[in-house]
Amino acid sequence: MTPMLRPALRPTRRRFIQAGLVAGGLAAAGSRAADLAPGRAALAFRPGLPVPGWQAELRARLRQVLGVPERTGGPLQPRVDPHRETADYTMHRIGFTAEPGEEVPGWLLQPKAARGPLPVMICLQGHSPGMHISIGEARNEAERKSIAGGRDLALQAVAQGWAALVIEQRAFGERAKPGVKCNDAALFALHQGRPLTGQRVFDVMRAIDFVATQPGLDANRIGCIGNSTGGTVSFYAACVEPRIALAVVSCSFCTFEDSWLSIPHCACGYLPGIVPVADMPDLAGLVAPRRLLIVAGREDNLARIAGVERGYRHAREIFAAAGVADRVRLVVGEGGHQFYPREAWPVIGEMAREW
Repeated sequence: MTPMLRPALRPTRRRFIQAGLVAGGLAAAGSRAADLAPGRAALAFRPGLPVPGWQAELRARLRQVLGVPERTGGPLQPRVDPHRETADYTMHRIGFTAEPGEEVPGWLLQPKAARGPLPVMICLQGHSPGMHISIGEARNEAERKSIAGGRDLALQAVAQGWAALVIEQRAFGERAKPGVKCNDAALFALHQGRPLTGQRVFDVMRAIDFVATQPGLDANRIGCIGNSTGGTVSFYAACVEPRIALAVVSCSFCTFEDSWLSIPHCACGYLPGIVPVADMPDLAGLVAPRRLLIVAGREDNLARIAGVERGYRHAREIFAAAGVADRVRLVVGEGGHQFYPREAWPVIGEMAREW
């Protein structure tokens, strides 16, 4: 059949085909979604396993799947330029070099009332026009509605006494290539052997390197927060980067069965080969003994609440085995796929005070 005569795929079917291409060797492993309960994957956590040894093996495997280099390295070339000042905070335009050819722009907000060195919350937007959503700047009605869903994460963080570091993620906003959607950029990245999610995780690691260059920021108190795709990147970053002391993962944590393997997502979040290795609740155990806050929406159409709660119970078992059961928490908002500041920030405050 020639390309001109081939019937066009409907969008939903096309997304499922993409998922089948990049969801992690599911067919090769001879697995079905129903087989992915905790304990079935090769490196799933099982009671009685020595936690540190299991973590080391799984973390190394996850880094391979993400395509994250063993060393960050390379000239960072940090840049910080004053932008504006409000009654409550200062705002600087920042930038740094993640790796050759990848310049990361961002914003640094610092509360005036708080004394330094300040704890830092790295803020990651989800699928959106760009990082200006995180600083509450809407350019049209759709963006105003997005921000109303609790997505102005940097403003929330600075209001709570944190320095907020916003970075533009690859394939979004200022880092999107003209005419190339995030979905397509993800498939291009997979074709080159390095998943887009892993590249975004690498940028977070370099953002932490940037924090260490700033005298007013506390590199020992770093959190990472994100909703949707921002939450996914925050989660995987915390799994492989021990310098993240607190991960706030919103509308993105769930068993694979109840999210990625049954509900179409953008290709940018799929990881080749992850399913036969471990489920997302197993991976959550890599954050222990650090802190993980899972934020969910009861009506979220991309992460079913039953899978979130089941995954949370399994994650808590791993944290308990590590002797820190109270360092993983779950808060649930009575709504859909958005962030829930009212429910989340009091718990973030409690967890941060424990530092």
